[in-house]
Amino acid sequence: MKKYLFALIGLLMIQSVNSQLKYEKRIEFELKDGYADEKIFTFGERGLLMRSKKIERVENDEEWKFDFYSTDITLETTKTFRVDRKYYLDETTQINGRLHSFFRNKKGEYALHSIDSKTMEEFVVKGSFPKKTWVQEMLIIGDYAHFYTRFKKRELYLYSLNWKTGESKKTPINIPNYKTKSLSLLRMQQFEETDELLVFVRAVSGMKTNEIVVVRYDSQGNYLERFLLTEDVERNFISISASPIGDKHYVFTGTYSSNKTNSSQGLYFCESENGKMNYVEYYNFADLENFFTYISDRKQEKIEKKKERKKKKGRELKFKYLIADHPVIVLDEGYLFIGEAYYPTYRTETYTTYSNGVAVTQTRQVFDGYQYTHAVVTRYNKYGEMVWDQIFEMYPSYKPFFVKRFISIAEGAQDALNLVFASRSRIVSKSFSYEGEVISDRTSDPIETGLDGDKTKWSNSNVDYWYDDYFIAYGRQKIKNKEKGQRKRFVYFVNKIKFE
Repeated sequence: MKKYLFALIGLLMIQSVNSQLKYEKRIEFELKDGYADEKIFTFGERGLLMRSKKIERVENDEEWKFDFYSTDITLETTKTFRVDRKYYLDETTQINGRLHSFFRNKKGEYALHSIDSKTMEEFVVKGSFPKKTWVQEMLIIGDYAHFYTRFKKRELYLYSLNWKTGESKKTPINIPNYKTKSLSLLRMQQFEETDELLVFVRAVSGMKTNEIVVVRYDSQGNYLERFLLTEDVERNFISISASPIGDKHYVFTGTYSSNKTNSSQGLYFCESENGKMNYVEYYNFADLENFFTYISDRKQEKIEKKKERKKKKGRELKFKYLIADHPVIVLDEGYLFIGEAYYPTYRTETYTTYSNGVAVTQTRQVFDGYQYTHAVVTRYNKYGEMVWDQIFEMYPSYKPFFVKRFISIAEGAQDALNLVFASRSRIVSKSFSYEGEVISDRTSDPIETGLDGDKTKWSNSNVDYWYDDYFIAYGRQKIKNKEKGQRKRFVYFVNKIKFE
């Protein structure tokens, strides 16, 4: 069990006059306590789970620990799960109060571990994929886990696995007039309210614009239908997010480009019913009213001048951004879109090879994670027309190696859009009315540590919505405290925060 350094139960207030975020409790652990790979999962008023891996193997197995905490961050139950050391954690999904952890090895053998956050009841099913099967994504709906898989680059199929019984089946994904090598997964989405799963497949043919095919399945992985979403669309959809608004009736939003590039040039919004698109609207980033407000006035002025020069020549100013989009938020009189802009970063790595006994030093560019810069919030009416847009800066304290969504959205009945995220070592909270007005914009002091004399040297943090007005901040910190006789300590921390 992890060793507590301390548990601060009193009420800690952030002293910044610009903030109304309250720290209600904090716990922290030494990073070198025998466990690693800590990860927090919130389950509303049930509490939260912390998953971690034992550093030393247990009888040649990897041991994973699941600690369940109440809403006042008090440890209540601990469970452990052991899996062969050759297995690695491949996918994780939390839904309906359960955490599903999918482990597999290079041979395609797998173990799916599912645990209930309230009862701590566990299910473990094991099996294997055919050899040379590539697993790209996992989603859970009902009693089934669904995997988008590719077999030997020749066959695509949906692999559906009952996480209670272990029953499994394969359903081929075939798109007429397209070879398998021309197909790739864009995204998968599940919808409990309609008991269905949508698979978005990107189809490429020659030099033509990419097409997006939507394939529908029920909760057990049975094929329902497919339709070509972009049949009459001239532009290339880079990302996509759907929301069902009726029987076989959906709205889609995301980013687009005018050619086959992976960088988006603007936002789109469209509606589809019975497999046919009703309308599609496009909005170039350069035309959004507030898209460049996060940069300096001088840079904004340069962009406006360049935009005018392009306009005089009858051309459109284009910007290329990568956007991590959130699912569409459906309102009574329209829709909300939230997207986080990011770009890939690289570092130069030096390495040495030998040719005929002679050392040759060379350099290469190595991917160094995604840097996030700002976010966009837009509202559309029922006809896809943009009503307003808002832009704000965000600068997470670390660069993930996968596309991540840092912004956490408060759920439940409310009359405003409340967003919270970590930027550098601070917590930022923003509230927008549904008319696009900024209700509040607050930035906290650096994330609290709870001990007098503490000085945070660096902080790698996340913020997630928890329940009601509460959020959870967690991550790693390097702290110095000369007053307590400590030169430095490296900790994993968990803070319960109230948003007011």
